[in-house]
Amino acid sequence: MDEQKRRSVSLVGPVILIGLGVIWLLNNMGLLAWSVWEVIFRLWPILLIAAGLEIILNRFSVWGSLLALVLTVAILAGALWLIGPDMGTGQVVPGEEIRQALGGATRAEVVIEPGVGSLHIEALPESANLIEGVIHVQRKQRVRRDFAVAGNTATFSLRGEGETFGPFIGWSDRPGWDLGLAPEVPLELKVGMGVGQADIDLTGLTVSNLKVSMGVGQTIVTLPDEGRFQAKIEGAIGETVVVIPAGIAARIRVDTALATRGLPARFQRQDDVYTSPGYASADDRVDLEVSQAIGQITIRHSGTK
Repeated sequence: MDEQKRRSVSLVGPVILIGLGVIWLLNNMGLLAWSVWEVIFRLWPILLIAAGLEIILNRFSVWGSLLALVLTVAILAGALWLIGPDMGTGQVVPGEEIRQALGGATRAEVVIEPGVGSLHIEALPESANLIEGVIHVQRKQRVRRDFAVAGNTATFSLRGEGETFGPFIGWSDRPGWDLGLAPEVPLELKVGMGVGQADIDLTGLTVSNLKVSMGVGQTIVTLPDEGRFQAKIEGAIGETVVVIPAGIAARIRVDTALATRGLPARFQRQDDVYTSPGYASADDRVDLEVSQAIGQITIRHSGTK
């Protein structure tokens, strides 16, 4: 019995859990960027390799488990080298210009779903178009655009389709979407990403309803600087930052699993609901829901860090 126990010692699983815990601790201490989880997500096949090696080698002795651990670390080091800035494999095609007229509509429902990469959204300076911008995608990707007008409402969607990434795509070759929206058109905006970074600056835009979801990565949302609107921002793994402009009152419902939260001290708290002073009578206000499974939520006013 004792010999059997010695032969079934597992090292790979505990080391992986400890490593993930250390990364998460460094994230919360501000010593490591949350974007590191994007790299970890891309390297998930190594977990399968590690499990297979340990099953095979752990049958012989504890030294087999140790050998499996060493091989796993070696494979991980090689994978990190492959996704370095000089060895990227995710070739990006030249930028595709995006330009869509309003078609006579006076309001719009817009859906933007890159899938993976980086996304930047802001208000257009002056334009008769609903949306303008440039999109860079990988060679095996394509962009699907749909537009329709019913009554006075335009419906526009922009989605990345096809093969978005493999487990070892070069980190420096991430595709990027840089888009601007018409400031004078009332919008319902929905943004969805699987893996990446999203910087959504809604300053100057007229938004009645906002929904943002991120799988793995960082999301920064700067809310509109006037109006009454609703917003829902969801994250699975990573960091979510919400910037509330001066003059916007807020009622915020925060839902966290294994995530830390940081909010302005002057908010009044009741359970998981935070309310800024004067919310009930404010002309400009937001009803906001923010959730994060693993990572960090930071809500702050513009001009603060």
